[in-house]
Amino acid sequence: MTNEAIEWVKFQQAMTPEKPFMIYYATGAVHAPHHAPKEFIEKYDGKFDDGWLAYREATFERQKALGIIPENTKLAPMPEDIMDWESLSDQERELYALQMEAFAGFTEHTDHQVGRLVDAIDEIGVLDNTLFIYIMGGNGSSGEGGLTGTYNELIHLNGIFDAETTASMLERADDWGGPNSFPHFSAAWAVATDAPFTWTKQMAADFGGTRNGMVMHWPNGIKAQGEIRSQFHHVNDVAATVLEATGLPQPKSVNGVPQISLSGVSMLYAAKDANAPDRHTTQYFEMFGNRAIYNDGWLARVVHRAPWRHDVENTLQNDV
Repeated sequence: MTNEAIEWVKFQQAMTPEKPFMIYYATGAVHAPHHAPKEFIEKYDGKFDDGWLAYREATFERQKALGIIPENTKLAPMPEDIMDWESLSDQERELYALQMEAFAGFTEHTDHQVGRLVDAIDEIGVLDNTLFIYIMGGNGSSGEGGLTGTYNELIHLNGIFDAETTASMLERADDWGGPNSFPHFSAAWAVATDAPFTWTKQMAADFGGTRNGMVMHWPNGIKAQGEIRSQFHHVNDVAATVLEATGLPQPKSVNGVPQISLSGVSMLYAAKDANAPDRHTTQYFEMFGNRAIYNDGWLARVVHRAPWRHDVENTLQNDV
């Protein structure tokens, strides 16, 4: 995908350098299956042996140090279903550490590919005049791997949850993350990597399942560099941002079909002014019945079922 994107941009700019280009580059990472070249996975050997709670707390402290979250932020409680790392057997800790090593290798490999695309745009001399919007994380890390993770997620997707054991998954440790596997990590790692929030992807009632990091890079169009913005925005604002940046109007009709107005707003005002009031003030989220609505800094939500729960009866949690 990266090779084709690079080749297309270079060909287009060589043939018609006076024309702009647009790429929608969606890797699908780090969605399951967690695949990565073995050398990327092996780089993380032993890096997660302290477990998910230690990793979550370390991530939380880095977020504060970087200014991503306020200094007075409190780390949300873990879901009750998440197991205590210290209570696990040696085999279980070995398996779960391997699962996170594959996820980390996948993440770095993805970032490496994005970097290749950035370098290619830079090589043809148009990076400074290219609006590059990089959204990381999809819907947040996913808990659909269940509490034990899986070597083959298709087993879980077919409603079978007792076919795999710790021992059977460890027997395939050398293939984990390779082309013969279709793996997903334990939901505990999803909770840890969605810090500082409680829940994960598939939980649209919580920011752990909706909030992601984003970089907006356009030196010729944005004066601010290396700064953080805290205005609320949603992925439906990307199209409006691109239209404003390129000076294009929203289409009223396409091939004779009237178009509904965009629901999003441009984010460029926030890039210009860190203190500008939010322009995207209300947003609804829903996935599998778990839903929330954001409005002017407030979030009302309902949590019906954890992503890793498959039983019919679940405790209903309502939070505002």
